[in-house]
Amino acid sequence: MINDASFSLLTHYLSDIGAGPNGVGLVFSIGMFLTSAVTIYFFLHLSTYLINKKGNKIFILIALISGLISSVGTFFVGVFPINIYLDLHNFSASFFFLGGFAYCLFFAISELTTPGISKYQALSGFVVCFFFFVFIFYSSINYYDSELCSIESYISEWVLFFVLLSWIIEHEIYIFRTEKKI
Repeated sequence: MINDASFSLLTHYLSDIGAGPNGVGLVFSIGMFLTSAVTIYFFLHLSTYLINKKGNKIFILIALISGLISSVGTFFVGVFPINIYLDLHNFSASFFFLGGFAYCLFFAISELTTPGISKYQALSGFVVCFFFFVFIFYSSINYYDSELCSIESYISEWVLFFVLLSWIIEHEIYIFRTEKKI
């Protein structure tokens, strides 16, 4: 917003930062590369934690694979800036969003069925899954008719971003605290 006064959460997607002036695009791309690596670590850590807690290995594996697909999508969102490679950027972003919907759903189911995991902890994954769905819904409509619900599409992505970040941080804190008690 400092570099571009026209930038607003009501009129821009998160990816629009990648097209920003004064090197902001490079910072965005590097951030996507780092985010991809950090989320891979997170998915491996959460999967290992749930398997050690005797969680359903099939659901955990589906969640892990979905998370890895989502992370690959994140990486390529950084490789293909929205202002230069729109189609490749959107294709990559679809891996992030669809993979994200799937990993949240399957990690939530895994946590819900794993002994010793708080049911509130599991429900948080369903909440994030809901926000993935809301964004996918609005952005799909926006793709075909940009006049119909563009503001809802932008806002839902930003809400998803903050909810997802909170979910990941909260999970790491939860795992750290429960492993510390052991």
